[in-house]
Amino acid sequence: MLIELLTKKYPGMRLWLTQRISAVAMVIYLLLLLLVLAIKQPHDYASWLDFMSPWWWRLLTLVFFVSLLTHAWLGVRDVFKDYVFNLRLRAVLQVTVDILLIGYLCWVSIILWKI
Repeated sequence: MLIELLTKKYPGMRLWLTQRISAVAMVIYLLLLLLVLAIKQPHDYASWLDFMSPWWWRLLTLVFFVSLLTHAWLGVRDVFKDYVFNLRLRAVLQVTVDILLIGYLCWVSIILWKI
């Protein structure tokens, strides 16, 4: 049943499911973050650096931001489709958002991995 919903017969289902999965991933990360912050309680720069230094935590944080940007891309795309009726303006706005989101992902990657 689920596989049938993800076929070309229902084109919006993949995007809908992607947005829901990204939301679940963000909630799980935020709950884990709150739990770890309650346990470690970093209070200065050195403790924050120690908190963010494990590779697995940086990877989880990167997954969070990829989920956030995917969620935002799908949401903004739907808003543009619903409220911007001029196709050229919609395309320009969507390309602008796409470039900004890719830039944000690069920025987060640089910060997390100290490139």
